[in-house]
Amino acid sequence: MRKVLRSVMPPLVSLVIVMLGNGFFTTFTSLRLAVADYPNWIIGLINAFYYAGIMLGSIYIERLIERIGHIRAFAIVASVNSVLIVLQGGIISVVSWSIFRFFMGFCVSGFFIAIESWLLLSTGVKNRGRLLSFYMLTLYMAQGFGQFILNFSPINSLLPFVITVILSSLSVIPVCMMKSSGPMLLDSSITNIFQIVRKAPLGPIGCFVSGLILSSFYSLAPIFAKEINLSVLQISQIMGFTILGGLVLQWPIGHLSDIFDRRKVIIGVSLALMCVTFALYHSLHFHYYLLLSLTILFGGISFTLYPLSITYTCDHFSDKKIVGITCALLVIYGVGCIIGPLVAPFFMSFFGPRGLFLYMSILCGVFTLICLWRVFHAKSRGDEEQSDYLPLPRATSLAFYIDPRSDAGDEDEFDDDDEDLYPFSQEYEDEDEDD
Repeated sequence: MRKVLRSVMPPLVSLVIVMLGNGFFTTFTSLRLAVADYPNWIIGLINAFYYAGIMLGSIYIERLIERIGHIRAFAIVASVNSVLIVLQGGIISVVSWSIFRFFMGFCVSGFFIAIESWLLLSTGVKNRGRLLSFYMLTLYMAQGFGQFILNFSPINSLLPFVITVILSSLSVIPVCMMKSSGPMLLDSSITNIFQIVRKAPLGPIGCFVSGLILSSFYSLAPIFAKEINLSVLQISQIMGFTILGGLVLQWPIGHLSDIFDRRKVIIGVSLALMCVTFALYHSLHFHYYLLLSLTILFGGISFTLYPLSITYTCDHFSDKKIVGITCALLVIYGVGCIIGPLVAPFFMSFFGPRGLFLYMSILCGVFTLICLWRVFHAKSRGDEEQSDYLPLPRATSLAFYIDPRSDAGDEDEFDDDDEDLYPFSQEYEDEDEDD
């Protein structure tokens, strides 16, 4: 395991550095536009371009890695990301920021794919469970704690752009100090979406609803907080602790979904999320710490909807199709992420800033009704037919491979020496000895 940790630490450190900047900059972008008096629908539009970039990047960035390898690919997207941030700091307009945010989303997708595939190259099957947990912890904590950079960078200054450029540039250093083999070639073909919807409709619908909700939160929750007169410190706490709260309930809810009918767990999550968002809709005069507690609970519940939907869908297909399914569901989630910031501002226009949570509550209510209809009109699967819960982060479909269950059928073929079959091990130790 020590060899594995030694090989995965550089890419994970790079991920922490770049996600500290990215997590902070996403919130800052919304606040900067709000301070410049842009309407909420414009802020939602610009964020929609960002999520469109992430979705398309998850489809095309693997080709770049296949051609030039992980280190060069990571360095290129980090460099382009830095240039885009500098340009965004010098030119403030709807068209330019939409274009810049689109390509920044593309770069962020490149970060995820390069790191996730690198982690896969670094370990055998037996250590992947711990690696997946470590990866999720690293990702959520980096994004969560990145929000607190808001407190050290005035919204109207160039300092937020400078900090993000510095972090994006520094993230290249750890990966460039590693020796890397060629890219990992994986089958990422997308399974027919209509086949998935026909066989397990709750899964794709759940991913779509999750995209609608979470992209709206990331894009417009800072605006909600600003318009109810919260300070920058409080906004950073709302955003940061909500993201960190996303870790808290992943495994408890996942464990429940492994024990009980997964559809009923999804219904419970959707109902709970509807209640929490409806409470947040009435939170205008709540004490700040009650509001903060509700948003943390929102993060804990809402972040489980995507992996629950993925796992439920995988229950209905053979293991050979699961990678294609995760790719298809990621696209569906991405479409939801694009639409969410476009629709939510209209609720905020009619109902005030708290309309953001009314929008989410309505989505959860509709999804709950769909789930209930399926429970009464479709046969449930037996416990023995349910696969184990996959606590996947909403990054790329490559994260599925990190989970050891993706190779469940091949576990017996591995032994204690399997780690030597992977890059960063024997091949490079021999080089070190020659040195």
